[in-house]
Amino acid sequence: MKYQELYNEYSVLLYSQTKLKQRLNAIPRGYITTKKISGKEYYYLQYTYLGKKKSEYLRETEVQSVRDKLTIRESLQKELDANNANLDRLEKAVKILDEQLSHIFFYLRQCADMDALPISKRTKALSFARAMTSLEGLPAKETTEENLQLWAKGEKAFADFYLPALQNYGAMEVFR
Repeated sequence: MKYQELYNEYSVLLYSQTKLKQRLNAIPRGYITTKKISGKEYYYLQYTYLGKKKSEYLRETEVQSVRDKLTIRESLQKELDANNANLDRLEKAVKILDEQLSHIFFYLRQCADMDALPISKRTKALSFARAMTSLEGLPAKETTEENLQLWAKGEKAFADFYLPALQNYGAMEVFR
């Protein structure tokens, strides 16, 4: 395959990106603040959710653990940013070299983003997709529905059924 090395590097970076996002989803975000009330210090994890500032009380026994997790989050975020910069670099190069491969990279990145969704949010994503297809009057095929159910449970990678469907309907050519 022409540009096989680029494809392989891109695939490895996408896999790494998915794993980093999954790890980040499992770690709290925000920062720790303290408030003095009646002379005693209380600790809170503060973060923004849907544009609103939220605070969660932390027991003194939890503070160091949460600090450690926030430090790990910062490190993982830097790694993810570097990974994304490399993905962007490869996408720009491929856009110049081979338009067909550029389209494949686009679809692969979509799949990686879907697989990075926490399993707890996949059911909502699936409900939204069903609502959209129902509005358009296009029910999903039974096999597609089964594959989506397996993906929502974390038992199947999105690319395993999405890419073949795109190829089947002529939206994506097989790269050679």
